[in-house]
Amino acid sequence: MKLWNVFRMEVFKNMHDRISFVVMFVLMSLNILGGVVISNLSFFQMPSSFEIMMILLMVFSVFGSVFYLFFYPYQLARVDYKNKVMSLKIASGLSREQYYFVKIGSILLFSLISIIIVAVIPIIIILLASGGININAAAFDFYFGIGDFLSSMGIMFLSWLSMFTMLMTSVILVKGKGVSVFVYFGISIVTSQLFFIVRTTFGMNFFDTSNWFLLFQHLVTIALMAVLGIVVLRKQDL
Repeated sequence: MKLWNVFRMEVFKNMHDRISFVVMFVLMSLNILGGVVISNLSFFQMPSSFEIMMILLMVFSVFGSVFYLFFYPYQLARVDYKNKVMSLKIASGLSREQYYFVKIGSILLFSLISIIIVAVIPIIIILLASGGININAAAFDFYFGIGDFLSSMGIMFLSWLSMFTMLMTSVILVKGKGVSVFVYFGISIVTSQLFFIVRTTFGMNFFDTSNWFLLFQHLVTIALMAVLGIVVLRKQDL
């Protein structure tokens, strides 16, 4: 089976997960509605009962969005273990290494889609509705700060990728069981402590978050988790 065809199968399967997309659009609507109401509140008068209700709804919606943006890729990572179809994919001629990278790619793609729907679109609409975006000023700042912007975006993407490789490795280690969430947090704590030791060994300030060290930290984490995930997957009895 060709690798591209397997990736298309993953995309097709995820696109037809209607429940997930319904949840995304519900959260998006609640975030937009609550954000627009809150952005137009006046600090010099008591909010009405409707505005208080919208504030509470916005708070719950934000917490729900954060939870969902973590739960959604986690669910995507473990679904083949739960449905017991991974062995069928391997038996069809797909190597375990190919499966690993196809799965990572599809999870990243749909996680990005979920972030855009649940977080990015509401933020843009709220800022536009409240007059919080000055197009000319934003263009000016972007033009002169493009280097810092691209650097920050690169670090954020690597941080996101390292999180997913840890998540995928956690799911693989316990074959998609519910405890993989605790394994993920355990791996996160261990890796954080290891890099803290590296910082102190070289006499670096703990609060020094220079881009070069963050780049090094994320790249090493991604490489280690990818290797660990592939090694475990190779020897795993499916």
